Order: sequence, then structure tokens, then C-alpha cells
Amino acid sequence: MLVDPAPMPQSREVILEDALRFIMSNDPNEGKIGMWGPDKDDNTNLLKHINNSFLEQSLFDFVIFVPSPSDCSVTNIQSEIISRLGMKQDGNEATRATRIHGQLENKNFLLIVDDLRQNLDLRAVGIPYPLGFVGEKKRKVVIMSLSGYRSVGNLMGVNKYIELAILQEEEARELFRQSINYQGDLYSDPRIGTHATDLVRAINGLPSELVRYGKSMHGIMDASSWKVAIDDAASKFSRLRSIEDTLRLIEDDPTLGVIGIWGPGGVGKTHLLKKILGFFRGRMTVIWVTASKECSMLEVQTQILDELKLEGDGNVGTQSSMIRGFLENKNLLLLLDDLWERIDLEAVGLPLPLGIEPLSKLKRKVVLTTRFRSICGGMEVKKQIKVPYLQENEAWELFREKVGDQTLFSPGIEDRARILVTEMKGLPLALVTVGRAMYEKFCPDQWDSAIQHMKNSCCIDTNEDPLEMEKEVFRTIMFSYDSLKSERLKNCFLTCALWPEDREIHREELARCWIGLGLVDVGDIQSPYTKAYSLMGDLIGACLLEGVGKSNHHVKLHDVIRDMSLWISCGCGENNGNWFVRAGVGPDENFGIPWSSAECISLMFNRMKKFPFIRDPLKLRVLFLRGNMWDETIIDGVLVNCSKLTYLDLSRNRLKGISESLCRLTELKHLDLSDNRKIEEVPHNFGNLIKLKFLYLQGNDIEIIPNEVISRLEALEIIHVDLILVSDCIRSNVYRELATLNHLKVVNTSVGLSDTWTSLHDAADLPIRSLILAPSAEKKEFHLYDILSLDFAQTTLYELYIEGGQDLTDITLIRRPEQQPYSFGVLNKLTMRRLAALTTVKWMGTSPTYVFPRLTCLKVSRCTKLENLSWAMYLPCLEKLNVRVCNSMRKAFTRYHVDNVWSGQESSQTFPCLKHLCLEYCKRLVTIADPDVAFPSLEVLEIGVCPELKKLPFDMSSLPQSLKVLRMDYTRSWRRLELEEDVRSFLQPRLQYRYR
Repeated sequence: MLVDPAPMPQSREVILEDALRFIMSNDPNEGKIGMWGPDKDDNTNLLKHINNSFLEQSLFDFVIFVPSPSDCSVTNIQSEIISRLGMKQDGNEATRATRIHGQLENKNFLLIVDDLRQNLDLRAVGIPYPLGFVGEKKRKVVIMSLSGYRSVGNLMGVNKYIELAILQEEEARELFRQSINYQGDLYSDPRIGTHATDLVRAINGLPSELVRYGKSMHGIMDASSWKVAIDDAASKFSRLRSIEDTLRLIEDDPTLGVIGIWGPGGVGKTHLLKKILGFFRGRMTVIWVTASKECSMLEVQTQILDELKLEGDGNVGTQSSMIRGFLENKNLLLLLDDLWERIDLEAVGLPLPLGIEPLSKLKRKVVLTTRFRSICGGMEVKKQIKVPYLQENEAWELFREKVGDQTLFSPGIEDRARILVTEMKGLPLALVTVGRAMYEKFCPDQWDSAIQHMKNSCCIDTNEDPLEMEKEVFRTIMFSYDSLKSERLKNCFLTCALWPEDREIHREELARCWIGLGLVDVGDIQSPYTKAYSLMGDLIGACLLEGVGKSNHHVKLHDVIRDMSLWISCGCGENNGNWFVRAGVGPDENFGIPWSSAECISLMFNRMKKFPFIRDPLKLRVLFLRGNMWDETIIDGVLVNCSKLTYLDLSRNRLKGISESLCRLTELKHLDLSDNRKIEEVPHNFGNLIKLKFLYLQGNDIEIIPNEVISRLEALEIIHVDLILVSDCIRSNVYRELATLNHLKVVNTSVGLSDTWTSLHDAADLPIRSLILAPSAEKKEFHLYDILSLDFAQTTLYELYIEGGQDLTDITLIRRPEQQPYSFGVLNKLTMRRLAALTTVKWMGTSPTYVFPRLTCLKVSRCTKLENLSWAMYLPCLEKLNVRVCNSMRKAFTRYHVDNVWSGQESSQTFPCLKHLCLEYCKRLVTIADPDVAFPSLEVLEIGVCPELKKLPFDMSSLPQSLKVLRMDYTRSWRRLELEEDVRSFLQPRLQYRYR
């Protein structure tokens, strides 16, 4: 039967000729050809051309085309063949196989099967064997699969493989031009040429899509319509953007020699590298090396020599010379897949330098994939590309491809399938594995079981694993886990799963946990936090943790990776009961806890009012109860038998006091009672907790702390305590007792201040890391410089908050003649918030540069009378500046104003290190700064709800060349800006919107 094919690009004509030669061959060993490609319609179109080629000649008695079977079972394929042979459909599978065999046995036949997704037993179908050229008869089979199913060919023992790679850019451009029916040079057209180029690149070489988009854009000259099409294609093919970026860098950038693609195991890095291979194959010398774990330099050389068809001698030195000599004058692209350790490319034999030679124009490029960001650094990668998780529609299409439409669209399945896909949050490996597991699962109960398994992870009492997650997903992801550099880092990773699924964990909150569990040593005042953040960076680099938020102040676990973490903690499938995690799932208390075996329990963020039935917790050491609704009576019932607890988190509950049972937990090392507002008193027996190292009491309304309580906590290393509501006498006593503790390293505290700094003098020598100052209601002027006479302000204070002074009009930094020149020597973060009457920050006798030499982050919020922040322009290390709800501010930064009294600053460079500037809800802001205020290091500029803003401080001579993102709220805000045309052109590609 003739089918109607579409025209083909030249590269497909070449593939067609290759396939036809194989099919017509009289070689007895050439019976099966396996083909695959990424574009389903393109694949089918090639098969149609093969089909028609032989229908128009008498080489075969039967040409049988089986198009895209929804079910690749033997029975279904038989039905398709019988229909095309004009036979009756009756009989069982064996009977029909006999009839097919009899019909074809003495005939020349060609069987073409499109979109095959699993191994097919051709003998069981009834296809006569052997295949090939047998007794003057041709018996040929052609199978086509999508790229993800290329292994089907291996399973079926095909004799020849042919790949339908994505089109190279030149051919893609020509196919699109033909499809749009444009006469002439489309890409030089001043109206749509650049748009056409962008659209072709967004489609990424898929022939059928180039044709479809080309036809849809025929005759359209409106730029906005082209942009809609580009956005549509970019969204549809967002998974291919990483390829697009990499292709451009390989083609055009002369300085980039090594490009690194990194991401977690199973996210699709190798798939992207294969796309790159297909694009450049034939255009330059492309070498593929699989540099798996523990791959040696000799093994890398061996693979290169095999690719180049050279004979090596096993000696690294001589092979290096051989490789270098062969590649010296060639355009070279080395693809290193799955790199685990640094490789010396020069020692391997690559000719240097890498990049594009300015004279010869020779291209020498390396693209590597790795699970570890640190490998990119070791390989001197100049451009890193992180492979993202799949978007929702892409995840669904991948899952659908693996499961099959017949299963997905069976009664009661599709809605459940979408829930299951959502649970896997775009991780391709999980989608593929689970999709394969759910193939031909037509019973809704099977899907419910799969959903429940994904939701509950391994912490369920079952020995069955319907998805085989342990074998297929967790063990693959575990490569990254097993490769972590220390047991400490592994344990740090595992604790991240104690938080609820999808929970964004504040970095400092996670650091507290690791410190409390003994995973991070305290050392000095800043080192535990620095070390903890470094460990988080290691986990992010290993793709086991994700940084989230605009400033990466939070981290989170991908759901599937969290499941793997719990699976490891529970004994890798043995369900040993050591960990029990039921966090963020709601207040239902009808569940059982393995009290006899549990060493660590997390019930965080459930808002539970009752506690499940309690038995003797024989092994319990760690208990996370944060974010519930329990008072001290409930807690007493829990803690009465928990005498071995060393870690207890009761923050964000409804405790009205600290119970006697809690004071009897003498093994405690970490205790968090934060944000229980009704705790007003610390009992005298609290001093019995003599092993306590880490104590958190902020966010409580504590008024009473008896004498000789704090001084008995001899092991204390870190304390966070709010002392705003206590009397001056109690506050002074607390500070004096803290000063007697020999192991104390970190104090975070808050103080309500009257007219003098007297109440802080007793804390002068304490290691205060974070301080909240709350000026009294009646204060009009706040002499901030006076705090610098206290030792901690100069040596240990890392974070300072000034907040809540409703009548405060002026903050002054005035050094009187008799005062020494002090500075906040280590202050990193300054926050001023809820200072409703504040109008100015006054300086005299000193300067911002001297007072804040290391300040990197400044936040100003709800200072509704504040007129400007000009003093901040000269801070030498300032990187982040956030200004919110400052409604009197018309110009944020100016060199010329009444308070500019610090000498010598007028000629200084402004904002030398500022990378991130955010201005939000400043309703009277007209312009950000004077024209002569420069932002040489600015990378991100965010503007939101500033309805009067019309000007940005940029012209062509002062553009921030490092700017990557301009983020605005609405398109109307962008249109309102008065910009030079060249400035607008510079900013347009960097523009992002929060809303549309």
C-alpha cells in the first residue's frame, strides 16, 4: 500500500540510500536493520519513503508497513500484518503465526515496523527464519524507534544500525526556508531574518518541527508574531536549550576551550552529549570518550586511539605523542562523558591551546559531562552548563513515551499517572524507570500503590517494591552519594531528608542541625557556619542538594533524591526502623512509630495537637518535633521516658513553659525552644542540663532567668537568647554568667535600649555574633557609633539588626574628638527595618568605608520616611543591597546632598563590588541614582512596584557590562522607562518579568 510521504532534507536522502542498499543486498547475513531518531514524524517519513521505493518495483512480493503500533505485543503486530495481507483475523496467537508463516515462507517480503518500543519475538509473530537472502528469496525487516529506545535494536539482533541525527544548522536553516516558501536569503531579511535564525535554533534540528513551524510562519512579517513562535518553540523544546548554548560556544567562542555540562545522575547529560555528537559529526574530528569512575589516562588514550583508528603500544608517553601528531592540524571536538576525576588533557595528547586559533582558525574544543561541579573547576572549565530537571509538559511526554498510550488512556489511569509524574518532579531517570515499570499496568489499584510508594518512600512496613526503585533509580543516584568525600558529608546529606518533602530549608537552620548533631565542629565564632555552608556547597556540587531562592539562602532536596536518602537511612530497603520520618504530612496522629528500634524521629511541620501512642523509646537519641501545636502537657508525656535524648527540637510549638521533665533530660546536647511565644520563665532546674552545648531561646517572651542557671551550663558553646523583655538587672546577670563559661564560642542576642549603652557593657567581651538592637519608643536619635567602644562590635559581630524604633528619626555615626577611630571589623550583614520615622543616617568624623570595611549585605525595609541611602555607595565590599517599602525615597543614591559630610568620598568609585540591587515597593521613586553613579559589578537588578520610576542611571558610557538579569514586575514598568535606544537594546535580552 502506497503511503503519502513528505519531502526530505538532503541528509535524510543519504540515509535513505544507505537503507535501500542494505535492503536490496543479497548478503545472507543482512536481514534486519535498526534505525532510530529523536523526531517521531521524521522517522515515520523516512519509513514511508522506504515503503514506496519498493512498492514501485517488483523486488518484493509483500511490503508490509506496520505504522506506530500503540501496543507492540505479538498479538497486535500479528493483527496488523494479517490486515495488510488480506487474511482473516480469527484464531489464537499460535494459529495466526502458522498462517502468517505459510503465507510468507516462499515469498520475497519486507516488513517495516515503526515506533517499536520493546523487544519483539518475530518468530512468535510468524515471520519465517532465517532472515536475509535465503534460497534466492529476500527476507528483510526494518525497525524504527525513537532515540530513547535504540536498545530495542540490540535486543532484536539487528545487522545494521542507522541513526537519524538532528539536522546540522545549515541544513535546518534551508529546510525551514523551503517550508516557509521564502524566495531569497531569508536570514538576511532586515525585518525577520534574526527572528528566523532564533526560531530555527529553538527548534534544534528536528525536521518535522522545522517544516511545521515554517508553514505556520509563511507570509508573516510581524515581529511580535515571530517572538510568540520563538517563545512557543523555546518552551516546547526547553530541554534542548543546553544543546543550543553549547553548540554556539563550540562554533563561535574563540576563548572557551573546555565546556562543562553537570547535573545529577539520571538527569540526561549523556543524552545531551549525544545530541552534540550528532550535530558535529562529519564537520570536524569528533571523539567520544566514556570516562567513567576510576577511568585511567591510559584508558582514555585507548578510547581516543580506537576512535581515530590508530594502533597504540600501551605507553602513555608515546601514545600522547601519537595522538598529538594526528590531531595537530585538525578541527577537534573531544566529548568526555561521565567524568569523575580530573584528567590532564595535555598529557593525554591533545594539542594546545584549546579554543579557536586566531590565525589558523583551527577549533580545538572539549565538552565534558560530570555529576560534580567541582570537576568543572579541576578541568579549568570556562563555561558551565547545568542540566535542568524536565519541565512539567516534558516530564509528562517522557513518561507517556515509556508507558504507552494504551496504558495511559485506559479507564481511571490518566489522572493517577499525572499524580505519579508530579511526584517525580522532572527527574528523567525516575520517569523512565517508573514509566517502564508501569507499562501495561491497567489496574487503577496498581497505580494507587505506585503513588503511595513514591509518597511514603521506604519508611513503610512492606517488603514489596512495585517500582523497583531500589534497583533502578536509588542505586544509580547513589553513585553520587557513595562518591562523597567523607562519612561526615554523607551524614549531613542524610539529615536533609528530616525536613518535609519540597521544604525549602534555610541555610542557617540546616547549619544549626549539623552543629547540634556533631557533624560540624564549632571551633571559633564563625567557622561552624562557614564550614556548614561549605559542606552545603559540596552537596550542591554533587547534585544531591539544590540551592533555591534569589540569593540561595535556602536549599532543598529533589523529591526522588530525598526518597533515596530515607531509603539509605532505613537500611537500603531493609526497613530497619532506625529512622522514622513523617514530616509535613498533616495532623493525623493515627500512625505507629517503631519505638523499640527508632534512633531518630522527625515529625516536623505537621501541626499535630495530639501525639501518637508512645512506647518505651529504647534507642531514641534525636527527636525533631518542630512546627506542631503541642503544649508542655503533651510534651511531658513524650519526654518522660526519653532519658537518652541528645538532640531535641521543640521550636514553633505552643509551649507555655519549660517543664520539669525536660529539665531531667541530662544527656541533652542540643535544645531548641525557639518561637514558643508564651515561654516567659526559665526554671531553676534548667541548670541541670550540664551537657548542653547548643541552646536556642530566641522568639520567646522570656522575662525571668534566675541567678546561677546559665552559669551551671558549663558545656555551653552556642546560645541564642532574646533579652528584650527582661529587666536590666537580669540581662546584666545573664551576660556576666555567660562570661564565666569556658567553652562558649557564639552568642546571638537581642537587646532593648534606652538612652545609653549601659545594658550592653556587661556583654562587651562576649563572642556576640548576631545582635538585634531595639531602640526604645521615646528615642529620637540613635548614636550607633557608641557601640564601637565594645570589644565584640569590633571583633566578633557578624550580623547587626536595628529595628522597631517607631519614633527614631536619625541614626548617627559621629566620632567625637575624644573617641578613638573604631570600625565594625567583621560585620557582614546590616539590616534596618520597621523604623517608620527614620529620615537620615548622619555621619561626622568618620566614613562608611572605615566604619563598615567588610559589609557585604545591606537590607533596608519599612523605613517609610527615609530619603536616600547615598552613604552606601562607598561601601568597599557591598555585594547585595535590598531596599523595600521606603515610600519617601525619590532618588536612592546621590553624590550631592546635605548629609554628605564624610570627607574624601566624592571622588571615590561608587558601588565597586555591588552585584545584586533590589528596589521594591518604593512608591515615590523616580530615579535610582545620579548619572555619575556607576555600578561596575552589577549582575542582577530587580525592580518591583515602583510606579513612578522612569529613569535608570545608565547611558552607553556607563552600562554595567556584567549585568545578567534585569527583573521587573510588569511589561508596563519596562515600557515606562525613559531610555536611550542603545541602552534599551542592551537591556532587552536581559529582561525578565515576574508577572505578565
